[in-house]
Amino acid sequence: MSGPQTSPGKQPPHLVLGIDIGTTTVKVCLVSAHNRQVVQSGSRETKSSLASELGPLGSEQDVHKICTALQFCVSRLPKESLVRVTHVAVSGQMHGCVLWKKGNGWKRNNFGRYETEQVSVLYTWQDGRCSEEFLASLPKPDSHLRLSAGHGCATLLWLARNKPDLVAEYDAAGTVQDLVVAMIAGLEQPVMSAQNAAGWGYFDTETRTWNIDR
Repeated sequence: MSGPQTSPGKQPPHLVLGIDIGTTTVKVCLVSAHNRQVVQSGSRETKSSLASELGPLGSEQDVHKICTALQFCVSRLPKESLVRVTHVAVSGQMHGCVLWKKGNGWKRNNFGRYETEQVSVLYTWQDGRCSEEFLASLPKPDSHLRLSAGHGCATLLWLARNKPDLVAEYDAAGTVQDLVVAMIAGLEQPVMSAQNAAGWGYFDTETRTWNIDR
C-alpha cells in the first residue's frame, strides 16, 4: 500500500523542527505546522559528563559532545522532511551556564557540521560550587525567584571571583540552548527567553529586564 499522496499542485505541509537539549539526552522531532502531529522523532544520549576539579561539588559537561549528539539526531531525520522545515523551536535544561568567544565559538566544517571552538564547559543546573556563604555575599536579586547554586548568574559570579582569567577568555554567555540558537541562526549577540533568564537569576520577569544596577 502506498503512503499518503499529495494532490497535484498542492504543496506538502510545512514542518517545525523541535529540539530539546536535556541533562543527559538530546531529542528532536518534526511536527506538522498544520495539525501539530509529530511526523518524525529521535533522541540520543550525550554522554557529555566531565570530571570536575571540584569533585562532587562540580557538575560540568562537554559542549562539543552535546552538539555532536544533536547533529547526529538531526541527520537521522529524512532529508525530504527537513527541506519542509520553516521554523525551529528550541528548549533545554534550565539554569546552566556556558561561555564562548563571539566570532570564535564555533565553525562549520567541510561537511556542513558545526564544531565548537572557543567554548567553555557547560556548568549545569546541578553544579554546587556556590555555597550558602557565597550566595549570601551576593546582592539580593530583584526577582520572584531566590538565587540558588546552579543558577547561571550565581555560577558566573563565582567564576568571576575565583577564576577571573577563565572568564576573561570569553565575551558571551548563556544556557546551552542559547548557544545552539546562536549557532544555528548565526547570531553575534546571544538571545535568551524570559523563562531561561528567570532561571539564571537577577531577572525581573514583570519588567523583563536584568538587575544591572545590583
